[in-house]
Amino acid sequence: MWLAHTLTLSRLPIAVGLVLAYGNVAWATALVVLAAATDAADGNVARAMQRRGHTKPDIGGWLDPLVDKIFVVIVLATIGWYTRDWLLIGLVAAREVLLTPLVLAYLVLKRPRDHLKARAIGKAATIAQFIACGVAIAVPEYALVPAVIAAVLGVAAVADYVIREARARGAPLPG
Repeated sequence: MWLAHTLTLSRLPIAVGLVLAYGNVAWATALVVLAAATDAADGNVARAMQRRGHTKPDIGGWLDPLVDKIFVVIVLATIGWYTRDWLLIGLVAAREVLLTPLVLAYLVLKRPRDHLKARAIGKAATIAQFIACGVAIAVPEYALVPAVIAAVLGVAAVADYVIREARARGAPLPG
């Protein structure tokens, strides 16, 4: 499992690289592609290792989303430093702003963690965030559209978590 965890943790120096690549289209693009590739690969590597009987340490369930959030915070802090574009930052961070309190409440209430597993909409939101971050670092003047897409997908991912939890509790849903 350490290979999967190393892939996950590699996004932290990649985020620092993005800080250093601010305004450089080629480097920023390459680093965002690399970050997205490690995000896709870490889960696949972990599942392949689990099929072979390697299950320890089993920390990927919380390490991967934590590193993704740290990655986004580092990049958004950089964007804020250079642009002071708070709308852009708010749009890219929308999912984290909405999801973090929900996850904390979930953990405090000791709800089953399987409801927190990412589904396609969550993965799409992460990819959209990475793309929005890359565009904002490389060519900030074009970042608004990817940021809006990241926000829409992020809010949809949060809604998916809320709906899944409501269904698990047997709560009636509107519509």
